[in-house]
Amino acid sequence: MAILRLQSITCLGQAETFTDELYVTFNGTKRSLPNMTRGETKPLSDEFSFEGERQLSLFENDGDHWYDRDDFIGRHTIDDSPADRTLEFTGSGNALGARYTLSVSVDPAPQSAVLRLRSITCNQQAETFTDELYVTFNGTKRSLPNMTQGQTKDLDDEFLFSGSRELSLFENDGDHWYDRDDFIAKHTITTAATESTLDFIASGGNAGNAHYSLSLSVTPGP
Repeated sequence: MAILRLQSITCLGQAETFTDELYVTFNGTKRSLPNMTRGETKPLSDEFSFEGERQLSLFENDGDHWYDRDDFIGRHTIDDSPADRTLEFTGSGNALGARYTLSVSVDPAPQSAVLRLRSITCNQQAETFTDELYVTFNGTKRSLPNMTQGQTKDLDDEFLFSGSRELSLFENDGDHWYDRDDFIAKHTITTAATESTLDFIASGGNAGNAHYSLSLSVTPGP
């Protein structure tokens, strides 16, 4: 798996008299590009994931009517070898005169990993009676067991992720406007393989002196 990133496009010659309305197709996806006139260079931020070899094609948009199809300018075959490239697309036929350069990069897909929560120990509660806990990670919220001081409970939650993400621990107060949930602490998790126990210690606020130890592992993903 690799990532194709479009970096910038330069118009050296137009297909149309006034403005070229451009798009690319790649790996079954169509993406609009900025409108261009001769001499312009514009930054791009499009990304595509792919495997093997795929064709990157550039078109000028004429509305794709049956009587006037979009103008094909050119294509290049992209493989998944990491590289920075500048590709030249030169038109013919209805796109005669069009000439574009497209700066692209191909990078390995970010490594994925699986975070597994193994167990949690309550060293100090946030609340007087029982702490109702949850974690957030990589855009997902997961409830944990209710805890009181001295308890250790097994966990079996798993999260697939890439890059680095924050694992945050909260005590649930219902998250009303007048009483938000109590943030205890957070740790940054990376894809590096590990088995560890992290301390989540509140630094004040409504979580008081809450202190939890969370045992977890990170292993390479599928």
